[in-house]
Amino acid sequence: MIKLFFSRFRTRPRGQSFVELMLVTLILALMLSGVVEFGYLLNSYLKVLDGSREGARFASNGGLAFVWNDIAGYYERNDSFYLYAAEQAMNVMKPVVLNGNRGDDILISVFTVSGGSITRWPDGYVNGWDVCDNLGFFTAILDTTTWSSCTHRNSHFTTLQVLGLMDPGAPGSGIVLVEIYYNYPQILKLPVFAQMIPDPIPVYTYSVMPLSSAEPTPTP
Repeated sequence: MIKLFFSRFRTRPRGQSFVELMLVTLILALMLSGVVEFGYLLNSYLKVLDGSREGARFASNGGLAFVWNDIAGYYERNDSFYLYAAEQAMNVMKPVVLNGNRGDDILISVFTVSGGSITRWPDGYVNGWDVCDNLGFFTAILDTTTWSSCTHRNSHFTTLQVLGLMDPGAPGSGIVLVEIYYNYPQILKLPVFAQMIPDPIPVYTYSVMPLSSAEPTPTP
């Protein structure tokens, strides 16, 4: 009887429960880390999304994309229109801060649509007005050292794509498009995530609003 008791004790796997606990704990820790990282990413995405929406809404609310030049005798782009829209977007995004050196940027395009034709403003900007190309306006609100090597981003929408989304039978209209590129730097920076997920993680949002100041005017 005694021999049988001790024989069972000797053959019982030692430390099995401890090993199982460690494996389960490791898996749970990875899952928890993923939830935390995704939570920060989702929060940043929502902030950036709010920034594009508020920037477009601010520009749409009575913004003048053009100003009359008395000396030249024609309308020209209104830099304040783009500046204030981008500034509004960045203010709403806080505490998310754009970093041009990571590839962040804000693109603002104005379109005048009339029948089967479309014009993209500002004139000469294929991808729209962007912060990277106009840093001189933002020296008071941006850390320019984080924009010293910024690169121009391409708009997700070509002029012809925007025209294709419009109803050709609709009256002439004006619209403003605000696009925000943001690269989310991982908070935890776990090596296991770095093998599968890029760091930083690219985030893109856009918003479109009507803009009365860009509507076509009848030709005299």
